[in-house]
Amino acid sequence: MNQIQDFQWMNQNYAMLQKKYPNMYVAIKDENVIAANREFGRMYDEAMKKCKDFVTGYILSGEPFVLKINI
Repeated sequence: MNQIQDFQWMNQNYAMLQKKYPNMYVAIKDENVIAANREFGRMYDEAMKKCKDFVTGYILSGEPFVLKINI
């Protein structure tokens, strides 16, 4: 599986990730979370012990929102 597919998987499964990893950085490889932590450095170090290529993201808690501004 490549990184583009892992990124798509992260976006498609964001609600599930929010429940398991709120306010955390995650590393994803082959549609699996291989590391998670509130601190990016700790998540990165843990993921690097398992493999060298992975997708990272920050998982927000709650519902994502978009601000709308009328100009």
